[in-house]
Amino acid sequence: MDFKCRICGGNQFKRVTGRSTWEIRACLFCTNASTFPLPISDRQYNDHPFFKYSIKDAYRWRLAAAGLIRFITKSCSRGSLLDVGSGGGFVIEEALAAGFQAQGIDASHLAVIYARSRGLPVQEGYFQDSSFSQSTFDVIIMNHVLEHVTDPRGLLIKAYNLIRPGGCLCLGQTNYLGTVPRIFGSYWYGWVPSEHYTHFSLSGISYLLKNIGFQIKATKITTLFWDWQRITALSFQHWPGAFLNNLAAFITRIKFGFPFVGDQFNILASRN
Repeated sequence: MDFKCRICGGNQFKRVTGRSTWEIRACLFCTNASTFPLPISDRQYNDHPFFKYSIKDAYRWRLAAAGLIRFITKSCSRGSLLDVGSGGGFVIEEALAAGFQAQGIDASHLAVIYARSRGLPVQEGYFQDSSFSQSTFDVIIMNHVLEHVTDPRGLLIKAYNLIRPGGCLCLGQTNYLGTVPRIFGSYWYGWVPSEHYTHFSLSGISYLLKNIGFQIKATKITTLFWDWQRITALSFQHWPGAFLNNLAAFITRIKFGFPFVGDQFNILASRN
């Protein structure tokens, strides 16, 4: 079966990495990559437990959320803000503290219950199905959301229509062209082939945003969380295992590479 890139429609790919049951192929035109075979569904998050990881390490997630809000406020005015895939609600908290009128939406019932128990305004459901009025928000955040959907272009068009003229969209994505994924290959934590449809490059997602009508305001290449872990006999039962995790942390801390490139990026774009 012929497969076309869901970003640009291209049909020429090169293999990036993979294992016996899956592989990652990059589009030769737009440089964004796709998982083969595709995940089963992009509606598998109603009871997804991912937000619990942020609760276990709340201090680090709050630091990351604060950094994301600082990145936004350097280029965008404070106003109404929607965090798509709000999880534990840490971005909403930081946005409220920074003076935004912030709210969230998340598909995970458990995440919504947790966020609401802390007094945060979060709607339950998928952003694709939401009924917000057009030109409602000054800022929309999608932090590690776009790779989970079958139609990223459609999701971004919906966001574009919900943002007021002059407002901003902030994306956070893994960077499969970073140093750690290049070294680790199929063992990189960011692939998640059972959930991630698309793996974006900075130039590739910029192409998509501009094609929709956004104007790129700022970009920032960062890194995923790589903290030191204690190595035990159980370390190798599940990826990444403490040894591989610590190797990634070491590479990231010393900025190994020629040059070193982070495995995550943020991009800020405005609606014209």
